[in-house]
Amino acid sequence: MTRRHTWLRRSLLVGLLALGGQQLWRHGHDYVFPEQFAAVEPGAVYRGAWQQDWPMRRIIDEHGIRTIVALAHPPDSPMVAAEKALAAESGCRWVHIPIADFRGHDGGPTLSDQLEKAADALADPANQPVFFHCHHGINRTSMAQIAYRTLHCGWTLEQATAEVARTFGLKRVDRGPDYRFMEQFYEERVLPRRREQGGDGHRRSNGKEAA
Repeated sequence: MTRRHTWLRRSLLVGLLALGGQQLWRHGHDYVFPEQFAAVEPGAVYRGAWQQDWPMRRIIDEHGIRTIVALAHPPDSPMVAAEKALAAESGCRWVHIPIADFRGHDGGPTLSDQLEKAADALADPANQPVFFHCHHGINRTSMAQIAYRTLHCGWTLEQATAEVARTFGLKRVDRGPDYRFMEQFYEERVLPRRREQGGDGHRRSNGKEAA
């Protein structure tokens, strides 16, 4: 075997070991560290992605989570059943509000219905500290955060969208809902509620100031 062939074999082996190590780290990371976890309001409202059991237990224990609001997957999903069982075992209330853009076509809840319901669940003091999440912790979670900020914190749509842009970024998707829908939600749900309450589009409530 020539020296060149030996070098190539060693280089290939090192590359395979590095790739295997990276995959092992990633697999272990998913089972140990929370995915996309962040505090929206420390001590009260937290967001993230769908978690493996160990990270979810850590989130519940370390932050005293009282309620989990799940925004993804159909009711018959095994992931839904598993998280519901984990919540019950941990003594948490579990609320399932699946957000999908096709809802309402069959007479069921619309996307605006689900977002308003999610925002109300996050704002309910009886649910806090609350952890809410979709699958990847990006689009639907950010939409629920914007709905919460505009419906219950008095923020404008621009302020709420800017907060998400600074922390997680705004991502457009070809399939499913994304942040662009929130302009319609703001017109359909936020402004009418404020008019009923005698407020305006720039009023802030609950002492929660937009950054």
